[in-house]
Amino acid sequence: MARSGRSLTADQLCTLAATPGAADPGPLARLRVPRPVDRYQRVGELSRGRRVLDLGAYDETEVDNEHDTSWRWLHAEIAAVAADCLGVDASEKVRAQGTVRTACDTSIVYGTVEQLDHIVEDFKPELIVAGELVEHTQDTLGWISRLAELTPGTRFVATTPNTTSVVNLLLALLGRESCHPDHLQVYSFRTLSTLSGRAPLHDITVRPYYYDPHLFRARAPRAAVPLVAGANLVLRAVQRLFPLLSCGLILEATLGPVPADRRLRAPRSGEDALRTGAGTR
Repeated sequence: MARSGRSLTADQLCTLAATPGAADPGPLARLRVPRPVDRYQRVGELSRGRRVLDLGAYDETEVDNEHDTSWRWLHAEIAAVAADCLGVDASEKVRAQGTVRTACDTSIVYGTVEQLDHIVEDFKPELIVAGELVEHTQDTLGWISRLAELTPGTRFVATTPNTTSVVNLLLALLGRESCHPDHLQVYSFRTLSTLSGRAPLHDITVRPYYYDPHLFRARAPRAAVPLVAGANLVLRAVQRLFPLLSCGLILEATLGPVPADRRLRAPRSGEDALRTGAGTR
C-alpha cells in the first residue's frame, strides 16, 4: 500500500494500471477526487466547436414521446454547441429506419460499439462521447481499446453511474438498489481509472457529476415538486462535501497510449507515481 500522505489522481491510477510490473498502491490508497459538476453542462463544454461522435445517442422519450419541460437530453445539448454532431445507436427503431433525424437537426445512424470502424473513418471525430453507455456493454474494454487503435489522439468522454453514489447507499439501508435492468457492470472512481489504463487511454481525469432529478421531477405529482427540489439541494451539498458520494462519474481522456516522447520511467509504486506525475505530463 502506498505510505505517502498524498492522494492519487485518476491519471496516476491509470498509468499504474498501464505499466507492467508497477506495484499496487493498495486497496485503501487515498484518492484525489475533483469537485462534482453538472453532467450535461460539462459534456457541452467539452463538445463546443468540435466534431462529435455521440455513441448511444437515441432517446425514445425525447425523439418519439412527449416529455416534461425539465427533461434534458445529452445529444441535444451536444448538438447545440458542437461544430458537427453524429449520433450512433443500436436501438431497433434506428436499425429499422437506418437513420433517424432529430429535432435538433442531427442524424442518428445505426451502429454498435463493437463495429464502429467505418463510421469513425468516414466521420473523423475530434471527440467521441459515450453517455451512460459503458455500464451497458458486454465488452467495454474491448471496444474502447479498438477506438484507441482506430483514432489515437482523439478525445474521449464517457459518463456512467457511480458505485458509491449516496443515492444507492441510502437505498441500501432499505434493502433496495437503483439500477437499470440493462446494466451489466457499475464503475467507481478507481475502477474507471484502471479501465482507462488497460484500454489504453492517457491524460485522463475522472470527474464526479451531481445527481440530476429531472427524470424523477417529471414523474412526481405537482405538489411534490418543491420537496424534490429541496431534497436535491441537500443531496448536492452532500456530494460537494464528499465527491465520492456523487451520483455519477465523467471520464475525460485521450485515446491511445502515452506518446513515446512523453513517457517517463515506469512507476514502481503509488509513491513513485506521485513523484513522476504518473508518466503522462
